[in-house]
Amino acid sequence: MRITVDHREAASGIIESLQKPGLVVEIQSLSFGDYLINDTVTVERKTGSDFLISIIDGRLFSQVAVLKQKCDFPLVLIEGNPFKTDIAMNDSAIRGAILSIQSVWYVPVLYSRCKEETCDILMTIAKQRDAQQEELSLRHGYRPKRLKSKQLYVLQGLPHVGPVLAKRLLSHFKTVKNVVVATESELMEIEGIGLNLATKILNVLN
Repeated sequence: MRITVDHREAASGIIESLQKPGLVVEIQSLSFGDYLINDTVTVERKTGSDFLISIIDGRLFSQVAVLKQKCDFPLVLIEGNPFKTDIAMNDSAIRGAILSIQSVWYVPVLYSRCKEETCDILMTIAKQRDAQQEELSLRHGYRPKRLKSKQLYVLQGLPHVGPVLAKRLLSHFKTVKNVVVATESELMEIEGIGLNLATKILNVLN
């Protein structure tokens, strides 16, 4: 299991809580969201106050739009109660923003009471995705027909390479062969691939 954390989350205190056996935590600069779980699920985390501020300054819906367009499985996680903060805002406006995220943009909204519960949620998603990827790796007789699908199918056979990373690899290197002959540093140019994962990929290829 692997969680890539945006470097701006370093002060949240969540990174320290994620240091668990069997979980690889990498800190990088993410283009979208705050947490990337198993290279597939993107989580935008906001405290209750952050959520209200993002409504006021107009960032919220532009962020959600980008998540929906750029990420395969986006989630918004609200930590703390947005209805009980020091920021004065009408409850209907808060509720309307939450409903808009879910019903207009079709992005699920999760809630946690504190950073410890946020950590538990992230861990649970990682475990569930890991279990699903193991199951899907059997592929149930799936045989891709289009060339690009075949290329992505091959790349997803590499360790910890899910649909998102496979697309990034193919987009960057253009062919599967170029991925195979890539160096460690070249692999690390891909968002979501750190030293640990690059080493694992090369161990398999070599």
